[in-house]
Amino acid sequence: MTIEQLENQLRQGNLENIYLLYGEEVFLLENILKKIKKQFGELISGINYVLIGEENINSLLSEIETPAFGYEKKLIIARDTGLFRKDGKRKNAKLSDLQEKISKYIEENISNIKESIVLVFIEENIEKESFYKTIEKYATICNFEKQKPVQIIKRLKEICLAYKVKVNDETLKYLLECSGTNMQDLINEIRKLIEYTRTKTVKLLKRKLKCFLQSK
Repeated sequence: MTIEQLENQLRQGNLENIYLLYGEEVFLLENILKKIKKQFGELISGINYVLIGEENINSLLSEIETPAFGYEKKLIIARDTGLFRKDGKRKNAKLSDLQEKISKYIEENISNIKESIVLVFIEENIEKESFYKTIEKYATICNFEKQKPVQIIKRLKEICLAYKVKVNDETLKYLLECSGTNMQDLINEIRKLIEYTRTKTVKLLKRKLKCFLQSK
């Protein structure tokens, strides 16, 4: 699934049960994660909201198995767990066994998971080994690749239009040349430009109003 397709899916209010989000475009990935959390609703840490990392990866299976008492579903964010690495790159020698256990549990209990869990895997890099192949059957998978200039320009124009600020492609191309292609940096620069444009507009309106009142 592309980034745009996933954004549209969440915009329409559709929340899946298992996600695998990975790649270098951190800004857009984190933005999608915010939308998933918002779509999920109220989050109570330790009850219906759990964070899992490599340091507590052994608790992932028990968290999947344990219901969110008092809530319909539990949101589990599993970030940089190591589950998608090859054997030679693992720090935890027992991770292979855990992969097999989690894979088997998902295969055998996918119906229960759909009713009680939203599980989001977040990785910088993945390797398409056996664990990935299990997740691939049931997950919405999105690769957050670095955006091309034409994609970045399109997104920046949409942001400007949302604030009723018009900007042409040449101006945005120049912005990319000056500021690079990091989405977070570009968003920050665009916000400054929008604020500057708004300030100029307000000052112009004030001057026009003052002239109008003086002519009365």
